[in-house]
Amino acid sequence: MKAILIINPSSGKMKREMPPVLRWTLKKLERRLSGLFKPKITEDDVIEEVKKKCDKAKIKLDIELTKYPKHATKLAEAAKDKYDLIIAAGGDGTINEVINGMANSKATLVIIPFGSTNVLACELGIPNDPKKAAELITKGKKIKMDLGYAKTSKESRYFSMMLDVGPFAQVIKDTTPEFKKRWGKFAYPFRLIKLLFRYKWHKIYVKHKVESTGYFVIMANIKYYGGEYEIADKANIRDGLLDLVIINRKNPWDIIMLIFSFTSGKLNKFLKKEYYQTKEAEIYSHYNMQIQVDGEVLGMAPVRVEIIPKALNVIAAS
Repeated sequence: MKAILIINPSSGKMKREMPPVLRWTLKKLERRLSGLFKPKITEDDVIEEVKKKCDKAKIKLDIELTKYPKHATKLAEAAKDKYDLIIAAGGDGTINEVINGMANSKATLVIIPFGSTNVLACELGIPNDPKKAAELITKGKKIKMDLGYAKTSKESRYFSMMLDVGPFAQVIKDTTPEFKKRWGKFAYPFRLIKLLFRYKWHKIYVKHKVESTGYFVIMANIKYYGGEYEIADKANIRDGLLDLVIINRKNPWDIIMLIFSFTSGKLNKFLKKEYYQTKEAEIYSHYNMQIQVDGEVLGMAPVRVEIIPKALNVIAAS
């Protein structure tokens, strides 16, 4: 068996993990504070753990470090027919790049969480600790999962988690790598709070089983959004469907509820919305609206979205 490790050395963990400002429940606060001074994890630590597991299992391992945006896609595309396992170490952005290079191939993806956000790893039950995650190279369960596929007039991309059109996409566009490095998983919520009070809400139209109108549109393949925030409670990576969530109100009370929802982890409990399950949809607006997929900016609407069933072999926790 042959494996390649594709690692983004600019990912890594923050030396300090800041506790969430907006959480007040003792249980959540205690859990956050317990990780306040976690030691920094480096790419050398990840490489060492992956090497150990591959050596023990007699898996031939090659290693590639990414050097520029979308380099991971090129590396995965070149590797997909040469390796049995493609091991990706990075955050959700890096994982998305790797998936776009290896989708619909026989190779199997192994995820080592190594970024400020690792939402897909969470969905698959993969531990955040690289040492424990590396155990799944030999002990994990191979599954086939669905992928979303988004196409604009200029670009197309697979996504494993979600696509959205609206304020969160603008937040991602406005969040610098330096800010993400400093604040980690709290970078996006902090930017969102700042944006919401000046954001210009424009209508977004969605053609699917029916035609819907809203101000914020999400097409989800998994339950969670931006970390541990649940927004698509019926989503399943193996059901051959995308979960369409349309927020169709924009009054000040809804903005307060959106901010408040970050304290509970249950976005779907506070937002007034329409909810559908569909295989495809077309999203457009009469204004310039940003699109993001898996935490990376794709471009501007309109966009056509569809589900590609069983498009990715991936290792999940047993």
